[in-house]
Amino acid sequence: MRKFSILIAFALILSACASNTSQPNSNADQVATVVAATLTALPPTEIPATQPVDVSSMNGQLQGTLAFIRNNNLWINVNGIESQLTNDADPSSAEIRKLWYSNPQISPDGAQVAYLKNTYDASTFADTRSLVISGINGENARQLANDVAWTLPIVEWSNDSQNIYYASAIDTLENMIVKSINLATGAQQEYGQFLVQSGCGGGSSDPADAISSNENLEPFGGAVFELSPQNNYIVHTVSCSGSGLGVLDLSTKQDRVLDENARGAVISPDGSSIAAILDSNIVVFNVNAGGVDGPFPTSETPQALLWYADGKEILYSTSRLANTVTLDDNVALDLLGSSPASFNLNLSTLWAFSMENKQSRKIIEIDAHNLKPIASEGQRVLVVMVENASKLFDYVSQGNKDNLADYYPTVNILEIDLANLISNPITNDTQQASFFK
Repeated sequence: MRKFSILIAFALILSACASNTSQPNSNADQVATVVAATLTALPPTEIPATQPVDVSSMNGQLQGTLAFIRNNNLWINVNGIESQLTNDADPSSAEIRKLWYSNPQISPDGAQVAYLKNTYDASTFADTRSLVISGINGENARQLANDVAWTLPIVEWSNDSQNIYYASAIDTLENMIVKSINLATGAQQEYGQFLVQSGCGGGSSDPADAISSNENLEPFGGAVFELSPQNNYIVHTVSCSGSGLGVLDLSTKQDRVLDENARGAVISPDGSSIAAILDSNIVVFNVNAGGVDGPFPTSETPQALLWYADGKEILYSTSRLANTVTLDDNVALDLLGSSPASFNLNLSTLWAFSMENKQSRKIIEIDAHNLKPIASEGQRVLVVMVENASKLFDYVSQGNKDNLADYYPTVNILEIDLANLISNPITNDTQQASFFK
């Protein structure tokens, strides 16, 4: 059973509102903290819709290494065999957790994993995110820094696995400075600053929305902090809402705004292009030559992007509303202390956008709140799947109040077979997965 309080998470998510993020213990930050515990070009080519995939009827075998968070602790899955690397995370259902792990990233050589150790002291309101690395099996863990910014809690490995880059807040939570740490010498280097506009907030009565945000998906996720393959620039968000993109040149330490409205940026395998979402379109920024390709319309609004390994296609996910279910007012008041409370049941689709013909093709459609492609190789794609809250709705609608955690939506990892267009479940109950082949 999961080790978190559904009732508290519901109440906080429902009551969240816009706040000043210069105060690390604002409502929005507390919501993020609790959620993390539970948590006009060519038109797209349309392919007739298929029936949603029933992932429960298939079996998959992971080939590679997957790092992820489960019940606030760090786990590793190597070729299908799972092991738990940390065991001291706070499993309580307290409103504010005292210790939890997050944001694992496997090194490019597959030998190490970097992750964040997060602590909160309710008596002093101190909120710390420490950067830790260990061997891929958890051995020789060591802390490298304790000043990772909570607005961008993302760490990036250099392509030689010798340095780690991260963003740290300066004075306020809006001004960021990029730092790197050399693992061999411990030397730290600074690469310039950029601004992340704060003041974001928001809430939803749908628990799947909260989980999607924790996976860096809409409605409240979308932070970007990505290092180019040549280690020469970082693309980043300029707002805590995920909108707006900037590029920091690590050699000149100069930052420039790439686009004030684009979001969800991903860097091409050769580092020459940055794909992003702009309204309901995909745009591609040319890093070296300058200029923009697109916008290229998509049939539905993209949620997450991933360059295919050969750089010729961009995989993207979309979600559309299939049905809305609303809790009885008395049930909502009993569980949440307020009403109404509605859950959106979505159909999610994985697409491929061709850089050659500028058209989209539908790959697969699944009953899910959200999808997020995280890795591609050959004829397979690994995706994060956030479940709909249908099981929870059915359970509480029948008057049940006990063991809610057993019915709460989870995050699962699927393997999509591009040749046969089928989906194979790899593992379940994950958070913030990172993959290495």
